[in-house]
Amino acid sequence: MLGKLTRFLVRVLIAAAILWAIVSVPLPLQNDDVIVLLRVPLAIFIFIVYVGKTLYDTFFFERHP
Repeated sequence: MLGKLTRFLVRVLIAAAILWAIVSVPLPLQNDDVIVLLRVPLAIFIFIVYVGKTLYDTFFFERHP
């Protein structure tokens, strides 16, 4: 069980790093409203889907080494 939780935490940290990269990389757009309307929902959607998939994989699939 400890191995599953460790893998889960590592994958959540990877998701947080991807979220940080999406939010911090500058886009070549001049209008700040478009950036906020595109970047933030896209980043949050990707984060939620990735963490949800990680939770599902962690608790519902048995992995054998």
